[in-house]
Parts: sequence; structure tokens; C-alpha cells
Amino acid sequence: MIRKQIFIEEQQNQALKRLAQRTGKSEGALIREAVGRRLAEEQDATALWETLLERWSQDPVSNQPRTWRRDDLYQERLEKFDADPH
Repeated sequence: MIRKQIFIEEQQNQALKRLAQRTGKSEGALIREAVGRRLAEEQDATALWETLLERWSQDPVSNQPRTWRRDDLYQERLEKFDADPH
């Protein structure tokens, strides 16, 4: 383990002491658990974001990578409307 020195607010300190007494865990163990949960949440959020980006980069029908760009579609649409006499 690596030693870290941190500062917490007084109310956090009192709550941490009560929680340690109630659960029978050390304050350090509770802090490590909290840090571990927060890091896991961050990893889960990052993994979710990467999954979403991957899905957005695929065609929803074929699940293959998109072969077009949004700008190309806009250009195609503009050319179509410019050619339309109405």
C-alpha cells in the first residue's frame, strides 16, 4: 500500500468516525472503499462512452462502419435542392 495524506472537512471526519465505529472497519478501509467505488464509476462511465461512440460510428442497419460522413449527406441534399426547379 501507498501512504497518502489528505484533508477532509470536520463534518466528514465525524461522519467517518461514526461509520467506522458502526461497521467495525477502519477509517482507512472506508476511505479505500470510497475511492475504489469512485474509480469504478469513472471506468464504467468511460467504457459506456466508448461503447456509445463505437455504436454511433456504425450503420444501425448493417452494424458495419459508416462509409459516409454527415457533411457528404448535407452536400448531396444541397445539390438536390439546387437542381430542383420548384
